[in-house]
Amino acid sequence: MSNFNNSFPQPQANSDQDISITPLTSPLQINDLFWTLQGEGRWSGRRALFVRLPFCNYDCPWCDTEYNSFKKISEDEFLQFTKQEPARFAVITGGEPMAHKDLARIIMLLKKEGFEIACETNGSLPIPAAIDFPTVSPKRYTQKKYPEFFIHEDALAKAKELKYVVDDQFDFKILDRHKSSTNINASVGRLETDNKLSSEVVASERFAATAIRYSLTPEYSTMKQQLPRVLAYIKDNPQWQLNLQTHKWIDIP
Repeated sequence: MSNFNNSFPQPQANSDQDISITPLTSPLQINDLFWTLQGEGRWSGRRALFVRLPFCNYDCPWCDTEYNSFKKISEDEFLQFTKQEPARFAVITGGEPMAHKDLARIIMLLKKEGFEIACETNGSLPIPAAIDFPTVSPKRYTQKKYPEFFIHEDALAKAKELKYVVDDQFDFKILDRHKSSTNINASVGRLETDNKLSSEVVASERFAATAIRYSLTPEYSTMKQQLPRVLAYIKDNPQWQLNLQTHKWIDIP
């Protein structure tokens, strides 16, 4: 992914926050906290604790979250909720969770209880190193704070999944910036020819080169219009995968 460049200044934040800080006594701001199934992406179908944090620095018109509201809960209340079920997988989302002041505390509490942590972020800010599976979903609706589809260099480096939502305004040309990362056929072929590596080694190299998941999500309210566009793009660019929000199809949170 080294050929990807943002031609604009990178905002500063503490990316590798020390999550071993002493917990504060002030309440946590939580938009929503619930148990459900992860409905999309790499871990679709997995039982998960969702931690939705309030506030966002973007204004996507089709956002399905009332992210400007929150309730206050104590750390003890939060920990008790995490113990209601045996699953140890949590998804931190928002709003934009990387911008929230309580993120480091929440990560610390979840790690204390043995959780693997995934997150979904718009990619505009650095990602704490303690998050195990960051999904970066760039958006065009940046309120002119950043260029459209901006990705912070730290978020790009740590992303395990890149996910774009395809709506009426989406131009697939933006995905060209990832081609050097997703097109591995030439490098794998060169290794196989030049070094005469075994098929097992080549397969391993291919797996390592495609460790990041590249996905496209048809915007749900215009699914009928966007799905044919997404399928046509994937036909010509098979390194990208279709991502569906299955939780909306089966009507769960």
